[in-house]
Amino acid sequence: MSHGQLYAEEGKRKRAAVAGATGYSGRELIRLLIKHPRLELVALFASPDSRPAPIEQIHPHFSGLLQLDCLPFSIEAIKNAEVDITFLATPNEFSHDVAPELLDLGLTVIDISGAFRLKDAANYPRWYGFEHKRPDLLQEAVYGLTEIAGESLRGARLVANPGCYPTSIELPLIPLLRSGLIDTAQPIICDSKSGVTGAGKTPTANTHFSEVYDSFKAYNLLKHRHTPEIIQCLELDNKAVLIFSPHLLPINQGILSTIYCRLVDGATYGSVRDALRQAYRSHRLIRMFENPQLPEIKFVVNTPFCDIGWVVDQENRQLIIISAIDNLLKGAASQAVQNANVVFGLNEAEGLL
Repeated sequence: MSHGQLYAEEGKRKRAAVAGATGYSGRELIRLLIKHPRLELVALFASPDSRPAPIEQIHPHFSGLLQLDCLPFSIEAIKNAEVDITFLATPNEFSHDVAPELLDLGLTVIDISGAFRLKDAANYPRWYGFEHKRPDLLQEAVYGLTEIAGESLRGARLVANPGCYPTSIELPLIPLLRSGLIDTAQPIICDSKSGVTGAGKTPTANTHFSEVYDSFKAYNLLKHRHTPEIIQCLELDNKAVLIFSPHLLPINQGILSTIYCRLVDGATYGSVRDALRQAYRSHRLIRMFENPQLPEIKFVVNTPFCDIGWVVDQENRQLIIISAIDNLLKGAASQAVQNANVVFGLNEAEGLL
């Protein structure tokens, strides 16, 4: 069977595996795949040195809903599961190492890590801390910002799922940049705030409850690894144009990005509205909020939506965009399923609404 082959008959389901099933994004992938009408979840994997365990012991959320053991990851176990598609909710270097082997088996791979997002292998030592040994796959991988990638996803072997922060920034900005509405001679400032699940499940000194609760802080200023991803996707020639400032909120999940930029002469509130509507008119998972109602994190938590709102100071040509997503869903798991849907010729929102 070829990569991304469309369903040959009504009711046929693709067999799916989730690697990294013990993490937050892995948990959300499981939740979505359990109810998906055209993808069948048949295998779950944890780290290679783990021990087999029923998934309901790891995630009690699935008690009575799913009877699968979470197994130690190995290529042989993937073969035995006879899957068509593998979702990698795994660390960057792990995805880098195993994705080529999965592709060699003829599988479709949706990678939630950053291992295949950047086109230039030279960026990986600086931003991700390892040498990328498969620049050929960096060129092949389809960057899975679903609404923008469109038909390039259909039949793809390898999909690089976007980062959570980049998703919240790129979706509102790309249509405006492509329409020539933003003055790129001026800085684009992306002030983004994320819930603590964005840091993953492994505890660190900075993500303990007592460190996060009742506080709010910026982190990784001018060195966050999502910066080159955003610059690449927005196709900004002058890297100095983008200023990305991530912050940690004392909440579990959700991202709110406030984006400041300057409009070109003649652009208006209506110009922004028209460009966004035109870009996303056929995409159900993008929602527009017109002034005075603006997006809030509570509107998107536990949903697959990206909400976009904006205000304009016409006199000063100042545009402020507010976008909100759930970092575990539109920023990870639901976008991965959305991408798989398009790869296999389904409606992008299949199994998500």
